[in-house]
Amino acid sequence: MKILFPFVGDSVGGSHLSSIELYKILIEKGYDVIVTLHNGKGPLSKLLKEYGIDYYEIDTSFLAGDSPNKVLIILGVLKNILPLVRFIKKHKIDIVHGNDLRIKLTWSIPAKLSGAQLVWHQRTILSRSSVWKIIPFLCNHFIATSESVLKSTPKTFDKRKISLIYNPFETDKNYDFQESRREIIDRFNIRSDAIVFGYVGRLVGYKNIDFLIRCFEELVFIHKKRVHLLVIGTGDRDYSEALVNMVDSAGLDESITFCGFISRPLKLICGMDVVVASSTIDAFGRTLVEAMLQSTTVIASDKGGHLEIVEDGSTGLLYKANDKESFVQNALMLIEEESLRERLSEEGLKRNIERFSKEKHYLAVEKVYKTLTES
Repeated sequence: MKILFPFVGDSVGGSHLSSIELYKILIEKGYDVIVTLHNGKGPLSKLLKEYGIDYYEIDTSFLAGDSPNKVLIILGVLKNILPLVRFIKKHKIDIVHGNDLRIKLTWSIPAKLSGAQLVWHQRTILSRSSVWKIIPFLCNHFIATSESVLKSTPKTFDKRKISLIYNPFETDKNYDFQESRREIIDRFNIRSDAIVFGYVGRLVGYKNIDFLIRCFEELVFIHKKRVHLLVIGTGDRDYSEALVNMVDSAGLDESITFCGFISRPLKLICGMDVVVASSTIDAFGRTLVEAMLQSTTVIASDKGGHLEIVEDGSTGLLYKANDKESFVQNALMLIEEESLRERLSEEGLKRNIERFSKEKHYLAVEKVYKTLTES
């Protein structure tokens, strides 16, 4: 069985980290897996090189989904059909495993024309648009990463062709808190007695980081320089610049640090006191699980996939989405009660070690692969 993981390459997010974990264990189990990038100069190429993962670069001027315009989506599909069909046939691909919308739209027709099976791995909640009714015709199997995603799938889908499979995590990789904290202090010039909050993810509007900054302004007012926020990630340029301007205008330069892209942020996550997930539409919330597995306390909005991960008051805290007062009250409890942080982090670690293991994820995906190739 030969499996293809195609990626765009112009960004790095949770889907890429999950895919890399799956890639590694598939290779360990003896599967033949190849990776392609449409953009070999983006941040994903750097990450793949760090992991020692080789890839083919496929030159394309644009992909289906680069623009939301329906005519351009169709053109993106048509323009890439022949080169992608040739690639699939040349490398004798059995399964095309798509993780990104642009990839799934661009590769679905070539996969069908080549006789390969296409796995549509959906990691975000689908909108109510009628356009998604075409998904059952474009793929051979649909993997949802959370109940929230599952509920958003088209009603026309054959339930036998849908699987709920949670993302995999490095449940056996734990850093030392003191060592990680020292790295944070030295790297970002943070005072040693600070309570460190962290956001880790893409800097895009739906992640609601501007809300987080507004809340943090009040936390800093209450606790002066005792709190610090690290914002790790890159994303939309205009939005990122707007966030920096917000921090400058509020005079929060000494309390909020934009760290940029960090390929392997787990060690830094371990050294934080609290990790925040401020999005209101995330289908899952990978960073929350990563934080729990590093024994770091989490706080998240009470929306989307966060509800499947965080049990309020037991494994973390949930605040009312977009409610500044709710966030601040919960954050103050975490700042002022070290025993609460310890209790939540201990329970979060215990609950998630087994639930999100790489082996469990691999077995579920392998079952899908075998069903497709043996039918």
